[in-house]
Parts: sequence; structure tokens; C-alpha cells
Amino acid sequence: MQSHVLISQLPADIYKACVEDEKKSHVTALTFVVTSIVKLAGGKINEENLWHQLRRLGLSETDESHPVHGNVKLALEAIVQQRYLHKEKVNGPEGHTTFSELAERALDEPINDGMKSI
Repeated sequence: MQSHVLISQLPADIYKACVEDEKKSHVTALTFVVTSIVKLAGGKINEENLWHQLRRLGLSETDESHPVHGNVKLALEAIVQQRYLHKEKVNGPEGHTTFSELAERALDEPINDGMKSI
């Protein structure tokens, strides 16, 4: 089993403005975690494996009243709507499989370079 530790290398003023903002820090954190999971999976991950990783963090696709994120499935859909992730349904011999892959905002050079340096 492999573990990863994420350490912010943002300057203190940017960290305070973007991460510590109590109104949006939970959204920023979830977006960062989800895009990092997808990045570590090679840029594309099937939905079952993504939810497996999120469940390890205490987030369930059936949780509609998470104390921070509310409906977790809707929170993940918001990340898709904000174009950090792109979802694609693929028909295969075993049925339909949904894949999530990094979308343009997650592939944006400053964000992508920041994720590489961590």
C-alpha cells in the first residue's frame, strides 16, 4: 500500500485567501483532493475506483447530509460542472462504465504545475 502526504507550498497570503476562506475552503479542498486522486491514477479513473478512494477519506456517494459537503455526490458533480473533471460513459463487454478524467481547469498550466511540484 502506498501513501501520500500533501503539503501546501502556497505563499501565506494566497493560502489565507484561497484555502482558509471558511466560506469556500471545503470546496477548494475537495476539488484538490479529487483532482489529485485522478492525477495519481494517471489522469483518468473509473467511477468505482474514485469512490473507493473517497470512501477511504470518509466520503460516501450515498451520503446526502455530510457535515461539511452536504450531498457528496452533488459536490462531486459541482467539480465536474466547474470543469476540473470530465465524465465519460463507456460501453464495454461488462456494461456501462463511467470514467472521470482531468478537464481543462485541472490541466491549466499553473494548477497542473502546482500539483506536479507537491
